[in-house]
Amino acid sequence: MNNPKEKITIEPLKNETEYPIAYRLAQEIWDTTYKQILSPEQIKYMLDMMYAPEVIEKELKEGIRFEFVKDNGTPIGFLSYGLYHGKDTMKLHKLYLSDIYHGRGIGSMMLQYVIAAAKKAGVRKLILNVNKENARALRAYERNGFKLVEKVKNDIGNGFYMDDFVMGIDLEK
Repeated sequence: MNNPKEKITIEPLKNETEYPIAYRLAQEIWDTTYKQILSPEQIKYMLDMMYAPEVIEKELKEGIRFEFVKDNGTPIGFLSYGLYHGKDTMKLHKLYLSDIYHGRGIGSMMLQYVIAAAKKAGVRKLILNVNKENARALRAYERNGFKLVEKVKNDIGNGFYMDDFVMGIDLEK
C-alpha cells in the first residue's frame, strides 16, 4: 500500500442495510472488470443472481462470510468465503477490488486474509473459480500460490455460462 493516507480494513457486513452497498460496489467493479469479457446482459443477470439482497441474506444464513474491504471506512472491495463440500475445503466465492486500488498490494492482502481464515478453520485446501479471460485476476492468484485444478463451464441459466478455471492452494504446508 503506497499511500500513507490509506487505512485498509476488512470488516463483515453489519446488517441488511449494507446489501445495497455491496450491489452498487459489485456493479462498479464488474462494469470495469468484465466489460471486455461478458455482454452487458450477462453482467446484469449475474449481478442480480449473486448480489440481490435475498441472495446475500441466504448466503450469510448458510455460513458464507461476506466482508467489505474499506479505505478509511469507505468500501472499496469485498470478499466472501465459506466451507465447501465438507470440512476440508473452503471456497473463496468472491474477491473484488475497485480498479483504482489495483497494483497496491491490497488484492494480495485480501487473499492472505482469506488464506489465514481458511487455516484458522482447519481446512486443507482453499479453492476459487475465476473467469478464464480475467488475466489480471489469474496473475494475482498465481502470484499468491494458487494452481490450476480444473476447467469448468457452468450453465447459469438464461442462456449464459460461467467459463472458469478452478484454482486451489494446499494449506497443509
